[in-house]
Amino acid sequence: MTKEIEKRALEVRNFNRFYTNIIGIIDQTILDSPYSLAEARILLEIDIADQCTASDLTKLLQIDPGYLSRILLKFTQGKLVIKSKSSTDGRAHVLSLTDKGRHTVHKLYDDSTMQASKILEKLTDQEQQNLISHMVAIRIILDKKQDKNFIIRTLKPGEAGYIAYRHCVLYEKEYGLGGTFERYVLDSLTKYIDEQPEGEVWVAEHSSQIVGFIAIVRTDKSTAQLRWFLIEPKYRGTGLGRQLMTIAMDYCKQKKFSQVYLWTFQDLKAARHLYKSFGFIPTEQVESNTWKSALVEERWENVFSD
Repeated sequence: MTKEIEKRALEVRNFNRFYTNIIGIIDQTILDSPYSLAEARILLEIDIADQCTASDLTKLLQIDPGYLSRILLKFTQGKLVIKSKSSTDGRAHVLSLTDKGRHTVHKLYDDSTMQASKILEKLTDQEQQNLISHMVAIRIILDKKQDKNFIIRTLKPGEAGYIAYRHCVLYEKEYGLGGTFERYVLDSLTKYIDEQPEGEVWVAEHSSQIVGFIAIVRTDKSTAQLRWFLIEPKYRGTGLGRQLMTIAMDYCKQKKFSQVYLWTFQDLKAARHLYKSFGFIPTEQVESNTWKSALVEERWENVFSD
């Protein structure tokens, strides 16, 4: 274990200790109910699945089978859960909630929502939005089994303005680029809409929310430019950037462009690594004060072989 990992692990432990104090799960029971955290989670998972087996719960919750068996015995004796023979596997029993079990789970849902609401009510609207955004980001990073299926489609009317807006907000926040950058992005998108050159803009959605975009725009008979490539911060590291790049490069090959280029700057470390993995190489560097003092812009090119 390196010193840096050890230091970061300590921060994870500090956060866990802080958050468990906030929601009170150190108590033997949860949400003033007679159930432990493990017992409440088992009831919730049976409710979500509607029907499941003990084996399903063991895999999902990574729980000891013997411990799970004792909890399920308690639930069946308390008439919260019923077991029935599986119609597809005579050796297995299917678990489902009784009416009493569903009533118990719904009360846990309501009490949990009330607990979370009390935490949020102490925060301003902006603080609430920031908190939820960071929570979603944590879940996306840590949940390797999470559905990473993004809807990637072409641009719809009205979305060019949104592309400009998100570029301006994020580049100002993350890199300190000023108003001249906003004008540049808006002008380039307006020109694209007015002139309608050959090319395409792709928009990525997740849970009905726009989370990224990329474009290819023809600049001459055999050359195209990769433009307006952006991934929302909480979706970085999910593989979405590589998906969008793959779509853009496949489009270039389909259109038989001999070369595609892009402009970026040195501060975009992750993007530069991604470009390199797709065969781009830096061909030009220019120090510019247009958007930020001493900003180094770079031109990257990818020449396709016949």
